[in-house]
Amino acid sequence: MAGLKTLVIGMGIAVLIGATVVVATIIQRGAGLGGEPARSSIALPAGARVVESRIEGGRILLRLRLADGAERLLVNDARTGRPIAVHDLVPGAKGP
Repeated sequence: MAGLKTLVIGMGIAVLIGATVVVATIIQRGAGLGGEPARSSIALPAGARVVESRIEGGRILLRLRLADGAERLLVNDARTGRPIAVHDLVPGAKGP
């Protein structure tokens, strides 16, 4: 009977340890803590200021105010920082 009691206690401890590992793995993967964060640099024109920024769908959108007061949109890949598109915002311009 003592052997059975020891076996049950040991199995209970093993279940608790296993459950802890599973929960920790789920939390780690869900929080994105599974490795080094991506690092990149995005070059801005001289004198430009970031007015607004958004990250969506693996892309970074930056709205810039340039030194001369004009505005520009930069769309970059969120992982690599590489430019995808550049759009100059022109007041009063007619659409496509």
